[in-house]
Amino acid sequence: MGRSSKKSGMEIAYQNKDISAKNFAERLKGKTLGIYGLSGITVEDVLPTNLPTIEANELRLDNLFKLTSGEYAIVDYESRYSEENKVKYIGYIARVSKRLYNELTQSRL
Repeated sequence: MGRSSKKSGMEIAYQNKDISAKNFAERLKGKTLGIYGLSGITVEDVLPTNLPTIEANELRLDNLFKLTSGEYAIVDYESRYSEENKVKYIGYIARVSKRLYNELTQSRL
């Protein structure tokens, strides 16, 4: 079980804000996201939030460039256009972002 905090003889779950937010989200089914400033969008269903994954693969993109502007460019060559490749590109972006974030964090330590 998660950690808790004892104040005034009462136990408060360590993840109390997450618990409250998930409880609130369950009540949004069929309602708009107006509370978040998105009043024109209606929630059809509340889906599970756990995203378990075990991965042991190595993705290799064709080119990764650091630009003079400080930004990064991912270039991947394809012989034909495929909608499925968009998911692969999102994976590249996520992994590159994670690697760059980790390198930045390590350099600040």
